[in-house]
Amino acid sequence: MSGANPPAPPRRASEAWILAAWVLLPLLPFVPGAISIDGPVFVEVAQQILIDPGDPFGFEMVWDPTSPKAAIFNRNPPLLSYYLAPFIALFGESDAVLHAALLPFPLIAAFSFLGISRRFCGEGLAPTALLVATPAFLVLATTLMLDVPTLAMWLCSLFALLRANETGLARWGWAAGFAAAAAGLMKYVGFSIAPLLAAGVVLLSKELGWRRVAQMSTVVGVPIAVWGLWGAYTYSVYGEVHYLGSTDVVTDMKKWRTDEFWNHTSTVFVYVGAALLFPIASWWVAVLQGAWGVSRAASGAGSGAASKAAPEAASQAAPGTGSHALELAIAGVLIGTLVVVFVLPGGDPPRRVPLDIEGSVLAALGFAGGFLLVARNLRPKLLLGDRTDHFLLLWLGGTLFFSLFLNWHVNAADALLAAPPLLLLLFRDPDLRPTRVATVATALLAMPLSFGLAWAEMEQANSYRTAALNIASEIGDQAGARYFVGQWGLQYYLERQGFSAVIPPMYGRTDLETGDWIATARNIAQLDVSQNMSEYRMQQVWSRTIRSGLPLRTTNADAGTGFYSHHSGYVPWGWSNEPIEHFQLGRVRGRR
Repeated sequence: MSGANPPAPPRRASEAWILAAWVLLPLLPFVPGAISIDGPVFVEVAQQILIDPGDPFGFEMVWDPTSPKAAIFNRNPPLLSYYLAPFIALFGESDAVLHAALLPFPLIAAFSFLGISRRFCGEGLAPTALLVATPAFLVLATTLMLDVPTLAMWLCSLFALLRANETGLARWGWAAGFAAAAAGLMKYVGFSIAPLLAAGVVLLSKELGWRRVAQMSTVVGVPIAVWGLWGAYTYSVYGEVHYLGSTDVVTDMKKWRTDEFWNHTSTVFVYVGAALLFPIASWWVAVLQGAWGVSRAASGAGSGAASKAAPEAASQAAPGTGSHALELAIAGVLIGTLVVVFVLPGGDPPRRVPLDIEGSVLAALGFAGGFLLVARNLRPKLLLGDRTDHFLLLWLGGTLFFSLFLNWHVNAADALLAAPPLLLLLFRDPDLRPTRVATVATALLAMPLSFGLAWAEMEQANSYRTAALNIASEIGDQAGARYFVGQWGLQYYLERQGFSAVIPPMYGRTDLETGDWIATARNIAQLDVSQNMSEYRMQQVWSRTIRSGLPLRTTNADAGTGFYSHHSGYVPWGWSNEPIEHFQLGRVRGRR
């Protein structure tokens, strides 16, 4: 077979409403939430666009140790900020406006994946429900981060390619090309959609000869042309091609040290399992089926929808499939345990706290789940399968290659990119496809946990907004310049209260005077200003520890969790009662 299946008969409108509710209802409570992580940078770019649309990076701010220039420290394209700018101009910069503006992107991602899944698996709602229920999807969809918008454009582009193949209409090819261009200008990792689309044209297209060449020129040529124009424009304005500024991350040889390489590689599988959850559920299903001696044929190969595979395949699963899966599941958890004990603690930089029991279990199960799904999808049956199988394996392989060898850190966003091909391969193969009961149970268990993690994320973001207001209130109209050491939401909200960043030594120097104020936060003081601050005598005048009754954490060094970077923790999330954040306000009393 040379391509994806035609779609199943049109689904009832109720399915679309169910999916829309599944996506939107969990997100609505987070619309009033505060802005944090890298969101403040994207808002500042949007503000600059309103001043000068042709110079999106024409400002400076203290953010990381590379440079105060936005074109250098912000190695992300500005398309999302261009999208946000009109909302800010029309409705203001309130947190609710900014979050509400991004709600269409998770919907686009979900409905695009629904269409892709129907064509590849014969079942759309079940795999899409599992995608939406992952912590990687739900948590990121509540933020101003670039990952869900990038995924939305990525999936929209692939869906348009499939429609172009079905209808033969050129407009779908153009749509695929422009959606792909948008994916790359949302986040530069989106550039990887180009080789995937090229593979899709070769492996999935029914067009031959010049028609295939024409399709390739629109589907792949459009994004490459758009990205080339953007590169030329940034070179003319900023003196360098903006997306080439991050090549030092790829060529950094530190990650090829033996200890760091194995730590990074192992953590990819930990995050794939723990940030997506359905791989861990698949691991449990494999263990239970193997332990009970239940084969796929006996347990029901599908979830009730017609599979792409021949009907008889669903009832003729290979003997011993359950046993084979059990062997891989046991191997995965054994290797995962070794990884937890010997590999994860060796990461660079050293983590603040060692892995606790709960984190160790999550890491081992996450590794086992990711290992199991990847290993089962590398079977000769799929490697020798049809062109659609090859396309999906290339999709999965490309995302894993980026996480394993190109990106400088492991994070839940990388796992999110791997989720669609993993789900498609899972539901496409009758030997792997979960039963309806297993699918519903996984979705119903994953969604509350993902919602809880998103809530924990919002509590942390809200703590910065609240602390900024409390700190400003504590100072009142007292004399003294106001400074802060911190990042993320604390920086965003304190700057709106008239605070300035303490300049790190690599930028210059901040000369403090007696009576000046310094606000800090424990978990986000990422710039080392100790060289300058050590010259001054400080008196603490206010402190506040923010706690939560919800024992879940996403990015918290005291809890050993790092949703956005494995450099902050061993796992993307965890169970913990550690404080969300600790804030301090000090006042300069003189020089030492």
